[in-house]
Amino acid sequence: MSETTGSEIMLAVLAAGQSRRFGDDDKLTASLHGKMLGLHATDTLTRIAFDHRIIIASDPDHPCATGWKEMGYDIIVNDNAIKGQSASVRCAARQALACGASALHICLADMPYIAGQHIQNLSQAFEENGQNKVIASSEDGKAMPPAIFPPRLFARLADLQGDQGARELLQAAHLVPADDGSLLDIDTPELLASENRKGHGR
Repeated sequence: MSETTGSEIMLAVLAAGQSRRFGDDDKLTASLHGKMLGLHATDTLTRIAFDHRIIIASDPDHPCATGWKEMGYDIIVNDNAIKGQSASVRCAARQALACGASALHICLADMPYIAGQHIQNLSQAFEENGQNKVIASSEDGKAMPPAIFPPRLFARLADLQGDQGARELLQAAHLVPADDGSLLDIDTPELLASENRKGHGR
């Protein structure tokens, strides 16, 4: 049974990154614990009830696409992925505006250890803060995704530029600490190999 967020939130998983630190390979197709990296976070997030689920991808035929669709995600193609993460955030915000979402929850596809309880904690904080404040995850006091954005910021998100995504908006966010290591993003082959050597112990 799916857990409920308690609020009508659009979930947008950003999966159109250029993976520059990973070399020429698409890191989301790399195997982590026997499953493609790009399917870990999305699988965890299927256990949370959202009104809309989208994947922002650079290719509608991405190797993870079949798995994403089976999990209930709609794939939104970002034709400007080369311009950085802000282009993916713009895509997500425009989708949230178009469907009249009450909030936009942005996650990253390369964070395989995101915990369902943390997602629930973010949603609870969003409710407690009057659904009008940015809610962000934190590790060592640093604001980072997953994060929730209220509707008043959708237009601003839809006009972001550069490769900083929504980083500026996160600086004033209400922070929700995450468990150690759960916000790890796999950005190099060496880190992927290290995590595979650790097995499923997380």
